[in-house]
Amino acid sequence: MVTVSEGDIAVARDCFFAGEAVESGVRERVLMSWQRCRSLGLAPDYAPYVYHRDVDMDGRLVSAARPVLDQLESQLAGINVAILLFDEQARILQRRVGEPAILSLLDDLPALPGCGCPEDIVGTNGTGTALVERRPILIRGREHFAESLRLLACAGAPIRDPISGRILGVLDLTCPDREADPAMLGLVTDAAVRIERRLFEQTSERERALLRAFLDATHRAGVVPVDLLPTHDRLRLLEKATELISVGHVGVAMVQLSGGRAATLRSRPVDDPAGASGIAVEAVIDGGPAAHVASGEPRAGYPLVAPTGLPIPATKLKAATPTVCAPLAATEGWLLAVSEPGIGRLALQARERLGLLCEAGARIGTTLEVTRTAEELTEVTVPRFADYAAVDVPDWVLHGREPSTPDPGLSRIALATARPGSYLYGLGSLIHPLPSTPHARCLATGQPVLEPALETVFGWMAQDPERGQRACGQGVHSLIAVPMRARGVTLGVVSFYRSQDTGAFEDDDVTLATELVSRAAVCIDNARRYTREHTMSLELERAAESLKQSLESQRRFTTDASHELRTPLAGLRAQLEEAQLHPGETDLTELLDHALGDVDRLQALVTDLLLLAKIGVMPPSALEHIDLSGLAEAETARRTGDGNPTLLDLRDGVMVDAVPIQIVRLLHNLLDNAHRHATTGVTVAVHRAGDLAQLTVTDDGPGVPEAEREHIFQRFARLDTARSRSHGGSGLGLAISRDIAHAHNGTLHVEEAPPHGARFVLRLPSRPPKARDSRPELAPESLRVGGSPP
Repeated sequence: MVTVSEGDIAVARDCFFAGEAVESGVRERVLMSWQRCRSLGLAPDYAPYVYHRDVDMDGRLVSAARPVLDQLESQLAGINVAILLFDEQARILQRRVGEPAILSLLDDLPALPGCGCPEDIVGTNGTGTALVERRPILIRGREHFAESLRLLACAGAPIRDPISGRILGVLDLTCPDREADPAMLGLVTDAAVRIERRLFEQTSERERALLRAFLDATHRAGVVPVDLLPTHDRLRLLEKATELISVGHVGVAMVQLSGGRAATLRSRPVDDPAGASGIAVEAVIDGGPAAHVASGEPRAGYPLVAPTGLPIPATKLKAATPTVCAPLAATEGWLLAVSEPGIGRLALQARERLGLLCEAGARIGTTLEVTRTAEELTEVTVPRFADYAAVDVPDWVLHGREPSTPDPGLSRIALATARPGSYLYGLGSLIHPLPSTPHARCLATGQPVLEPALETVFGWMAQDPERGQRACGQGVHSLIAVPMRARGVTLGVVSFYRSQDTGAFEDDDVTLATELVSRAAVCIDNARRYTREHTMSLELERAAESLKQSLESQRRFTTDASHELRTPLAGLRAQLEEAQLHPGETDLTELLDHALGDVDRLQALVTDLLLLAKIGVMPPSALEHIDLSGLAEAETARRTGDGNPTLLDLRDGVMVDAVPIQIVRLLHNLLDNAHRHATTGVTVAVHRAGDLAQLTVTDDGPGVPEAEREHIFQRFARLDTARSRSHGGSGLGLAISRDIAHAHNGTLHVEEAPPHGARFVLRLPSRPPKARDSRPELAPESLRVGGSPP
């Protein structure tokens, strides 16, 4: 246990009651208790011990604890410590005090038999807080919420029913704080375990007493010789007997057995003179065994089978001489089982929970999808275990990645509800749990958190006060938060809620919830790992395919580029060699014109190749907010030497983020291509197409055949009608234009322009105009139409 100095606790306490944040100086469990007390409106200067008249001072818990308390009192004789036994409502049942000093402190409170000190009335203390947290705790000095308890140290340990797991009370050791020792917690916990063993022994004794009482009252009844029945028949009888016992009153049931036989089960109450009450079940079997034991002791080898599954030893029953009798008539009954109704109900619950675990094993993990596996967990548990179930995971689990920090929150990927209107966070919600919430606590500790009374949980209500109040108003009252862990990694948290008429969660429910979640966690982690590996596999496949295409493209490009470069070089060389061989017959002016033309072509090819290498590697800082209409108008006006006029159809305010020099190059490439094929003119249009900016260049030439509309964007591609290098370009213009479009997250394609011609369409993501560039957008019919001189 972490120890904190008294000075640190005093400082933390002052900060807490001043409303300031407490980051150190007090244990987390104590701080959480203080927060619960403050949320309930408790005052530290007033801690009333309320007296209750209806406390059972001689009940089952006191009877089981008395020998343990005697032994503990003897062990602590001469030490200034008090031994207190409380019931499940924190009311004092027994008080053992040997030293006057501690007696005086307790009387001043007063801590007398019948007085109660629950946390929601007295504040943080060893008993009330142990009941709330359902685990042992040591509270020392100023860790108590109430000032009146600051001189004491209290170590409390819950006592559970060994059959049902319910908390029956608390055993507490109290002493002056200056004499406290951390070993008190281990001592009181060990004593509580011994009391639980005594409770279990009491249960067996009561069952044996009920059996004796029944046999004394029904001298003719024997014990069913279960080993003479087939196994499946025996299980059917015991299962139905358990159901009858759990009802708690007289009943009759029919059970079909193998071989066409049938059994009638009758339940009847039976009371022991000592006060124990239970239910006995008799079986009338058609065509049953030929003999039975008529005395009060079962025949050797035939044990009594109780619903708990434990045989009741014959030596513990009333001694008598076994007598073998004639076959029973069909109306006579065999004793099948005898037990208390509570144990019968527990046996039914155990069978139901075993069935739930079996179903979970079959239904959870049928796919390798994280979300679907989480949904399967919620579908299995609602409504059989909880009224609401939710699965929350961080983003890295959902996308199959490895754990990452810091975590931005939890996404709710699965939610199942037994009834509408819970006001819980819905599917798809991103949740950031506060450190004080049960969900954050279970993630931090890796342990499940049980909150049987949500309306009193400060952290849960503080997460979203309005939502929490609405959820409680709809009947949501109990929560189990379980961390989803697999292979040492926490994958998220699963929340189970109960509401309205459903009973609150208890400790044994935590065990079942943990088992269900642990099974699902392995399946979800498998799905996460599969998602990661599948994603990596797809990425590798895409990378391999991209590399293959890149290598193929590079090979073609190298072949085409070498061919395109070699052609003008070969022509230039031939002309120079011819001039060298026949210098007298060479026209120098014509030779220089041809040579300069080939050099120009080589220069254009090299420039285009360099541009292709640069496209797509531009930094984000190279992007500018440009007006596409203004750019088109300016660049069209700058052109000279076009054989046909260029008409403009432009709308204002069409803005894009782009590298201006690349968009200019794209526009000139399209205009060069259009003027090369136009008959009478070219039209440039700019307007919006939804969220896109669209620029089109249209000519009235022969158009592009549909089969060639993708081919012309390949590098060094030409149509048959433009194969002549004297009339065509470098063969890279349209390829460069499409690469520029793709580098700007846009598209470029060609379509037919009725009645004939080609229209090249560029689409880029549109951006809203900046304030300094914003101009009222003209109505659709208001266009700026212009042209360039022929």
